Amino acid sequence: MALWGKTDELASAPKFLEDAAANTNKSHDIDNAIFVSDEEAAVASNRAKGITGPGWWLYHTANGRHFAECLVPMKGGTVDQATVGDAGVTGNTAVEDTIVADS
Repeated sequence: MALWGKTDELASAPKFLEDAAANTNKSHDIDNAIFVSDEEAAVASNRAKGITGPGWWLYHTANGRHFAECLVPMKGGTVDQATVGDAGVTGNTAVEDTIVADS
């Protein structure tokens, strides 16, 4: 069984991330995980946030700074809902789109 998947949904998020409600460490919190497709990685506003390629990323902001860490780099994702989805770990496309713009 893989430790992550190629779809933008909670079940495919990297399994090693923390999901406990009491976790305050943003460096491994599943709530900060986002999936970035090939197309999303090419968007200038995403690249300005430090998201430079497709795959699973941890992302948060603090004091006006962007913190982006690539956890699992990969190719082959698209923003097509039928292929990878676009709901993120929250299950809500609108929430995911506030972090990673589709275009």
